[in-house]
This record gives sequence, structure tokens and C-alpha cells, in this order.
Amino acid sequence: MRKLFILFCAASMLLSSCNAQGSLEHEKSLCVATWNMQNLFDAEENGNEYEEYRSSSGWSQSLYESRLSNARKVLSSLPQSGDYILVLNEIEGPNVVDELIKSNDMIKLGLCWFACTQEPDLPIQIAVASSLPISGAHVHAVGEGLRPILEVGFDTAGGKVFVLACHLKSNVGGVSDTEQDRLVAASVAGQIAKSLEAENPGALVLVCGDLNEECWNGPALSPEGPLPCSGGFERGKWYCFWRDFGVSVLPGGSYWYDGSWRCYDNILVSLSGRDGTGWDFSEAGVLFGSFQKTADGKPFAWDRRLLKGISDHLPIWVKLRLL
Repeated sequence: MRKLFILFCAASMLLSSCNAQGSLEHEKSLCVATWNMQNLFDAEENGNEYEEYRSSSGWSQSLYESRLSNARKVLSSLPQSGDYILVLNEIEGPNVVDELIKSNDMIKLGLCWFACTQEPDLPIQIAVASSLPISGAHVHAVGEGLRPILEVGFDTAGGKVFVLACHLKSNVGGVSDTEQDRLVAASVAGQIAKSLEAENPGALVLVCGDLNEECWNGPALSPEGPLPCSGGFERGKWYCFWRDFGVSVLPGGSYWYDGSWRCYDNILVSLSGRDGTGWDFSEAGVLFGSFQKTADGKPFAWDRRLLKGISDHLPIWVKLRLL
């Protein structure tokens, strides 16, 4: 396995590749998914883990492997597609991504390429895994104490594709008190997207990840925000399937909080996703199999005290077809 370490804006990243059958073929469909995995740590201590994921707190290799197995079971239920791009939030680092995708349970996805941030001051990282070869990757700093944005590019049969993997500031500490941090990160993502589109006319750009903001009323995604979204493909806006009443998606969100479903996880698609050439948006969905549900129909969140569960977030996906 070849590894390339890249230093960019005081942030580092691991880019890894391996060979996979069919990954270079001109496929007819592309599935892009994103999932907040709720603190998936391995059992090897490096001093940067949250305290509850250390051996002194009872964390172990067997518990880690159990979580990996459950995660693979979830991801292997993604819809059939020619190729896959997967954005992962809240993973410890490259080792976790590598062990996650190197399994017979995941073989149908063919995820042999990945990029992962390696922020030394952050316990959890952002990763992008793909069945398509990665043509380039960059880590963009957002601000002190804030998670960076991982930009990953692909040269495909349908033209250039760029994924901006994000994990915006959570609402812990208060929605209004953390709002500015989300706006800053969203602004950086918007600026990166504009540069990519200017340098690569016709390229498909997707902003993916846990945005920790509702697409209905969040300031970053509002018409005046840095990532204005819409339920249709409109010039100057990002397509958001949550807002598209023509797309039936159940349940009504990817995260259950305070008695209701929230659409915090998102995949925003640029106008090129419906321009009549290359990759064209076709459908979207949420992975919510029976083994992911509690008895009352909520996500089977990982419970560190009970040592069971999967994640408090559900994976979401969009599928594109090659015109």
C-alpha cells in the first residue's frame, strides 16, 4: 500500500491507495454517502483519545472490533451502484478507516482509496473513502480549534468530481453561542467550492458531512448564507434533497434530538448535478435498517456505559447516473 503525507495550512492528511477490480471502468452510477460514526476509536492509545476510549476506562480491542463489524453491516446495505464515495465523521484516524474498509463485508463497495485528516489537536478526524482513484486531496484550515475541511478530487467518466468533507461545530454550548463557528466553516467551504468551479467549469461539487444545522432554518444554509440551499437545482444555490418535496425520504432526518428528527447530516449538490451532462442526480435516501433501530424507532446510538449500539446518526446517500 502506497502512502503520501501532505502538509497544508498547518494540517496534515494521509492519502492511501490500493488496486481494485473495476474501479477504473466507466460505470453508470455513483453513490455518495456520509455518516457521523459517533466516535469510532481503535484500541491503540496515542494520548489524544477521549478518556472513555482508553483501556483504563474499559475500552478494548474486542469492543472496537464489535463496533467495526456493526459499521460494516450498515455500510454494506448502501444501494447498488457502480462506484461509491463515502464521507466519514468522528473517526479516530487513518488506521480506523483502513481497518473499516479492508474487510470481505465491504467488498461490494470496493473502497480501496481514502484520504483522512490528521489534526494533532483534535481527537476525531474526517475521512473520504472511495472506489474511484483519488486525483488530489487538500486539507483547508478553518480556524483555531475548529475542524478543517477535507477536499478530495476525482477524475471520472462523467468529468471531474470534488467532495468537500465537513464536520461543522456542534450545538453543544448553545445554538446561538456556536453559530458563528458554523458560519465561518461554511464560508470557507463556499469559497473553496467557488474556486473549484471557476478552475474546473462543469465539475460536480458536493459538500458532505455533519453540518450540525437544519437545512430549513440554519443561517449557513439560508438564502443569504454562505451555502444557500434549495429543494431544486437553481443557479447560485446548492441542491438539498431534504428540501425537495419530490424526493420521498424516510425517516424525516438523520439524527433524533429533543423529540424530533433533525436534518443535520447533508449532501449538498452543485448545479452541475442537473445540467444535462456528466453525473445527473437521480435519488437519495437514509440507511435505517432494523438492526439500527431501538424498540421505539430511534437510532440505536452507541452507549459507552452499556457497551452496545451503533451510532446516534444515520448514514445518508445520494445517487447519480452517468448521462
